[in-house]
Amino acid sequence: MTLTTRRRTSSIAVILSASLAVGLGAAAPAFAVDNQVVPIASNIITTYPTDPLTQQLKQILANSNKFAVTTWWNTTKNYDSQVANQYLSFGGTDEASIRPAAAEAMALATALRFGAYDPVATGVSTADATAITVKLATSVAYRHFSNSSGGWGTSSAPTSWGGNGWQSSLWANAAGTAAWLSWDSLTTTDRAYVRTMIEAEANRYLTFSPHYYRNLAGTVLIPGDTKAEEMAWDGNILQLATAMMPNHANYSQWMNKRVQLSLAAVARPEDVDATNGPKVINGKRLDVWLNGSNAFNDGTVVNHGIVHPEYQTFPSIILYGAVDQALAGRPVPYADLRGFPAFYTSIVNQTWTAGPKPAQYNVDSSITHAINAPGGKVYSSTATGATDITDIYFPMGNDWGNGNRVNFLQMDVFAATIPSLYGPLDAGLTQGGDYWAAVHAQKILNQQARFTDGHTYLNASENSYSGREEMVGQIAAYTYLARLLDANSRFSVTNTGY
Repeated sequence: MTLTTRRRTSSIAVILSASLAVGLGAAAPAFAVDNQVVPIASNIITTYPTDPLTQQLKQILANSNKFAVTTWWNTTKNYDSQVANQYLSFGGTDEASIRPAAAEAMALATALRFGAYDPVATGVSTADATAITVKLATSVAYRHFSNSSGGWGTSSAPTSWGGNGWQSSLWANAAGTAAWLSWDSLTTTDRAYVRTMIEAEANRYLTFSPHYYRNLAGTVLIPGDTKAEEMAWDGNILQLATAMMPNHANYSQWMNKRVQLSLAAVARPEDVDATNGPKVINGKRLDVWLNGSNAFNDGTVVNHGIVHPEYQTFPSIILYGAVDQALAGRPVPYADLRGFPAFYTSIVNQTWTAGPKPAQYNVDSSITHAINAPGGKVYSSTATGATDITDIYFPMGNDWGNGNRVNFLQMDVFAATIPSLYGPLDAGLTQGGDYWAAVHAQKILNQQARFTDGHTYLNASENSYSGREEMVGQIAAYTYLARLLDANSRFSVTNTGY
């Protein structure tokens, strides 16, 4: 049965199916029967929306692009000194070496493909910006272990924080997406490097078991550290692989593992109770898919030993898969969307009372922090001043600095833009995604307006993550892409099995 619903101003096809998925299996990885990448259709975007929110996002992306092709390329990373080299050397194989380049490549590729890049504002021609983007994406692919001996990443599944390959699928996803968006500009050799990188990273997960914060009995396995965000970004590479290579021999296995990781990331204890456990999501019952939980029933998560709203935005990372599938002209599995509303509703609506921590957190002895005064909601005000931090309330503080708004903006935009099976992702909220996205986008624009090169943060006091500027570009790209895809009725959802 196919049901067509209307989501704000665009028509969304929502595909419902009760067919069962094939088993996950534990067969050895099968390398390609047909591993050819299916390019993004040239007419995937024909309508460019002019609504205020889309224009805000486009400007954030354009500002970030300016920084990327000037200060960042020439000074911060000094990549212009390697212009004569076929592939860039990143100086290492860790997160700080690889992830920034992959993120900037994705941001630039999106802007160049879909009309957000401004050569007049940047002072760098479209041709030169394209060359920078291609060099970034293909260099990341070439330096991957599957293409270069001693390269970044590993063939084994991720284990503990910081180990080799722990976050590499996230980097491969960013670089791979950039390459896919720029496919016509890549040589045959570079296309092969990109394809091999994505295939190798995706195959790491064929026999992988998701990580959980708590087991089914409710016992905390990893105190103070949800695995939600990690499962979300691990799944990103499977989302990209299935979008780019839908005819691959491992497609069904990749898709099943992708569903499993998406559901594990958002898993809450109530997902396996008598009411929710029997619900069939993409071919299997929830209590078959899940073996633990990574969040509390109210949609909060714990990381770094505190209740952490920054990490509560992780469901938006899972929704990169919705963007990938829309670019491929294929429906997104409902599993990628199912958990989002609980987390977003908590961020927007949950009220915190200053004083002792709520009793539910007593299950984790590492959580010792009380609820900070004055209490209230995470989205505490509509202040948009560049240095005004009163707009976001952190119940137990924030160890990343109080100036980061892009994670929250991404949640807002996706809530307002990407459909689910049973209505909007922000259903039931008086002030939902559209409302808060405009506020947080303006805040970021005001932050960027302080600097002539378009970067966002003054220094680490506002956001201490070393890749903070590159993250702004990547998130701006995904949010802008989501708006374009929605305006062109490209999102669809399926609950079929694989």
